[in-house]
Amino acid sequence: MKAALALALLLGTRAASAAPARWHFTFGKWSLSILFERKAGEGDATRLLVAAPGGRFVFLSSQNPSGRDSMESIRRVTDGETFSRRLLLSSFEEIPACSPVRAPDACVVFTGAGGAVVSGLGAFAGTQAAPLREKVAALVSPGMRDALFALAPILPAVAEFGSYGKDFLGLVWPDRFAKPMDLRKGERRPGCAFEAEFGYPCSDEEKAREAKRFAEPAR
Repeated sequence: MKAALALALLLGTRAASAAPARWHFTFGKWSLSILFERKAGEGDATRLLVAAPGGRFVFLSSQNPSGRDSMESIRRVTDGETFSRRLLLSSFEEIPACSPVRAPDACVVFTGAGGAVVSGLGAFAGTQAAPLREKVAALVSPGMRDALFALAPILPAVAEFGSYGKDFLGLVWPDRFAKPMDLRKGERRPGCAFEAEFGYPCSDEEKAREAKRFAEPAR
């Protein structure tokens, strides 16, 4: 079974639990650690730690319980530069940043090193789409842009990258991030040492569980 499909099944099993769930996979030249957490009254949050030929990145995704307000961000570990997108499908009238947007359109807020851009989601399919994309693309540095482009081939590989494609990076660079999902097989491996390199060390309890799971069978 492909790793992403197995992960989706595991998430479905753990969704009713408030306890965080973690997984680590290797895909040849790149690796991925996943932390999923559901908090009562707050919604879902997913953290992806990625080590790839293009660098190391922290992907954070959160969604409120209604599913109408979501935030995705990508942080490059080397310098901390972050590019984020908040998508509000409704009930954003009291959010000052979204004041230029009128329902039934959705409000999308991009934030990067160069500031922020707010727009209606529909504008990315209208006559002003090209200049709007240029404006949003200018929020990131050339180095961050190139690093994101280097990630493009791996994003279709895992289901948890799906929220970073069409409705995030694909809005800004559709020619780079418009490919459909093409789930790949990954190898489940220990991840605590990997996560510690990103500044997210496992607890003693998590280390013990990992050691037990990956212990070599007695001979």
